[in-house]
Amino acid sequence: MKAIVRYLILGVLLLAVAACGAPAATPAAPEVAAEPTAAPEAEESPTPAPAQTGIVTVGIDPSFEPFVFAKDGKLSGFDVDLLNAMAADGDFEVAYVVSDFDEIFAGLQSGKYDAAISAITITDARKEIVDFTEPYFESGNAPVSFYNPGQGIAIRTDNTAITGPESLTEGVRVGVKSGTTGAEFAAENTTAELVEFVESKPALDALTAGEVDAVIVDIPVIVGYIKSNPNAGLRVTGGPVTEEAYGIAVSKDKPEVLAKLNEALARVRGSDQYATLFNTWFGTP
Repeated sequence: MKAIVRYLILGVLLLAVAACGAPAATPAAPEVAAEPTAAPEAEESPTPAPAQTGIVTVGIDPSFEPFVFAKDGKLSGFDVDLLNAMAADGDFEVAYVVSDFDEIFAGLQSGKYDAAISAITITDARKEIVDFTEPYFESGNAPVSFYNPGQGIAIRTDNTAITGPESLTEGVRVGVKSGTTGAEFAAENTTAELVEFVESKPALDALTAGEVDAVIVDIPVIVGYIKSNPNAGLRVTGGPVTEEAYGIAVSKDKPEVLAKLNEALARVRGSDQYATLFNTWFGTP
């Protein structure tokens, strides 16, 4: 009997020793290691969001030299430099999408662009379909009157018959850029034969070649063309036929973009950057 008790006691002790050793054999480490494996996925998922919100897609028509034009395959001009300066100040990126001017507003409404810039005149009709930043180019900015915004009449230097809008009568061929306030003005205020062009330069080229008698486009665009083509034999006649201010058009669905652009524009205009850019593109008549 004592022997049986001794064996029972020995059995109990062996079971106790085995129970005490069990936790050491439990494979807990792999379960703990599994937690860090999921962590990178949690960190990766929100990463693209800040990058997307930091990019502003901008529709642009590179046919408004010196505001916007293409040089050596790259976009250049006052508008481009200004918007790039705003992007640097506002810590956002700009993705330009080249488009014809008369397609820009449809692109803003469809969501193709967040914003658009190309010497766009702020008008009440356009405000119904898009929002505008505060003006970035307006009367009073320029050191000389012919750099002020607004539509003007370009003619050949030997033309003495055309002195203003009242001279644009039946039988006079006038080139205009489609979709612009210049085309609208000519249609509503003259009886001339209108010849539409997709871009400003071909219209002014046609004027130089004698294919049209006058062209109505933005005055700074006319002056820029004359500076780039001193032998073209063109001049501006009369003063601005319209008083205008240019702004950056913004989709009505993107109020956060409008706020961001206005804040950056205010800071750039309040610094020396704006004057430097203005003098670079318009300082030498």
